[in-house]
Amino acid sequence: MSGSPIIQNGKIIGAVSHVLIHQPNEGFALYIEDMLKEQAS
Repeated sequence: MSGSPIIQNGKIIGAVSHVLIHQPNEGFALYIEDMLKEQAS
């Protein structure tokens, strides 16, 4: 699931970074804006 895109209202807004093993409905994600800023630098 890591790296899976998060799509909301037909637009990509980020990606799943990782999910907690014992709580698969909880985890962390990265916003697309932050990924684009990192790529530009």
